[in-house]
Amino acid sequence: MQAIEFETTIDKSGQIHLPDEFQHAYGKFVRLVVLLPDESTSITKKRKPGSAKGILRVLSEDDEHLNDFKDYMP
Repeated sequence: MQAIEFETTIDKSGQIHLPDEFQHAYGKFVRLVVLLPDESTSITKKRKPGSAKGILRVLSEDDEHLNDFKDYMP
């Protein structure tokens, strides 16, 4: 089984149009997974401080990499 990934729109008649580069798939049986944007998620939605708590994890504590940014820090 071959997997391809692309972005497209679904037209008003429910048709999904493949980009021209995937013409070789026309007429073949496919398995389709549709990922729709979450309506409750908005790009303009304000994040709250601490909202990533428990999601991110620090793998190592070191300040050595900060030396690369010395010229940019006050």
